[in-house]
Amino acid sequence: MIRATASPSPEVKRAREQWRVFLLAARRCNEFQPPSGYLQFLFVPSLVLYAFAIEVGFKVLALHASGAAPRGHDLEALFRALPGELQAQIMADTTATYPGSEPYFDRDLAMVADVFEVWRYIHEQHPIDTDLGFMQRLARAVEKALAAMT
Repeated sequence: MIRATASPSPEVKRAREQWRVFLLAARRCNEFQPPSGYLQFLFVPSLVLYAFAIEVGFKVLALHASGAAPRGHDLEALFRALPGELQAQIMADTTATYPGSEPYFDRDLAMVADVFEVWRYIHEQHPIDTDLGFMQRLARAVEKALAAMT
């Protein structure tokens, strides 16, 4: 596990709090909603919120590691901007709960790289392939990496 040597800066702490609320919102999109008794599965908002939470999480990790956060929404580019050791830890944590998925991490990351940009306007086109389960596992791995910053 990667351990940061310095305490997070105030900017990192603010960004981490922003990440936390978007992750919470993404998770709430999948909650059971009584009294109807039906799961009101909010697929598109869930995807968009998970993608944005992961984006912000990657930026927080980069900001903490190097003092600067990359710009943009491309999850693959943001992931590749992280230090190699942190990339390896996130990859290991993402695939740990889904045995056999290790060889597919890069493919899965590429599949979800533009979810934030594409899926918030999905009504303008036909839905495309994506993987909510991978995004949820990736978000948990980012959550673990951010928790290690304390």
